[in-house]
Amino acid sequence: MGQKTPRDYDRLLRESRRRESWLRASNEITAALLTGNGSDLHLVTSHARDVAGAPFAAIALPDDERPGTLVFHVVLGAEHLTGASIAMEGTASGMVFSSGNPLLIDNYGDAAASWQGDGGSVAPSDLKPLGSAAIVPLTAGDAILGVLLLCRLRDEPLFEQSDLDLLRNFAAHAALALQYAAARADQQRLVVFEDRDRIARDLHDLVIQRIFATGMALEAAAALVAADPDDAAARIRLAVDDLDQTIQEIRTTVFALRHPPAESLRSLVAAEVTAAEPTLGFKPSVRFAGPVDTSVHAEAGKQLVSVLREALSNVARHAHATSTAIEIVSGDDLVLRVTDNGIGIPDSGRRSGLSNMSVRAGRLGGSFHITPAEPGTELYWSVPLR
Repeated sequence: MGQKTPRDYDRLLRESRRRESWLRASNEITAALLTGNGSDLHLVTSHARDVAGAPFAAIALPDDERPGTLVFHVVLGAEHLTGASIAMEGTASGMVFSSGNPLLIDNYGDAAASWQGDGGSVAPSDLKPLGSAAIVPLTAGDAILGVLLLCRLRDEPLFEQSDLDLLRNFAAHAALALQYAAARADQQRLVVFEDRDRIARDLHDLVIQRIFATGMALEAAAALVAADPDDAAARIRLAVDDLDQTIQEIRTTVFALRHPPAESLRSLVAAEVTAAEPTLGFKPSVRFAGPVDTSVHAEAGKQLVSVLREALSNVARHAHATSTAIEIVSGDDLVLRVTDNGIGIPDSGRRSGLSNMSVRAGRLGGSFHITPAEPGTELYWSVPLR
């Protein structure tokens, strides 16, 4: 083996730097795609264009509506050609997509006639200046997502086989990142759909049925107006109270639709209620009033959630209740009411849970007490916010 000349060392240094540049580009697009920053296809195209020093770069994907056709979703260096298409059969890009093998072309500008835009064939002048081209498949496992095309001008150096190998590795890396980003986006959409489905069930179970029952009550009251005005007036007042509570629950639902799930007080309360359902054997009703998620400081919210957890645990263990109503009001004070229809507080037994609730209120300058309801028990816990 002969000794390496300075020219050999210079060539090896250039190749090492090119390899390092492609690796850095792969890492950058992976990080960007996984964090959801920017347009996925545009990121891949722009990084490939910058590293290769190519004035023209594009990504084409198969057209679902037109089998046998590739559509250029991103075109950098000739942005007005974005959306143009080519047939898979008889074209270089189509051959790469069908076979999965990369391809080098000396004069890509001669392929201008194969591009089709909205108004027909793309003008030859748009692509005629292009010279050397490297086309590689976007391969993720066994699937080929599309093709990546890089072109230099006719008077610029030709792409070499070593360039094609580096570009192919970059494209495979990018395709996996694209596939993962798409799967993550689908998962996020599924979470949103599941949340919408849960809210729809809540609307049906808690709101629509209550409105229907209120309508029946008003019909019955209307029949009593002439015969027993006092009874009719009492029924109407009860119906109005039910409508007020229904409005509050609709507002809570609308808030949930407008704001994504987060560690808000509403979401924390909802999580506690959901966790308690299996032990209770039924779903408690929850009502919010006031700016619960904007006016309650972190410590007050934390203590309220702990008190609610203890209260629901007590209902499940001791009350023998079949329903529980939770009300959280935010104003000058943060108020928690938990009312059940159980047997009430037993005369004997441990009081450590109740003592803890009182201590949590006292630490924040608030108050706590339990009173009998008809039937059941009402827990009242309050701390000042101002």
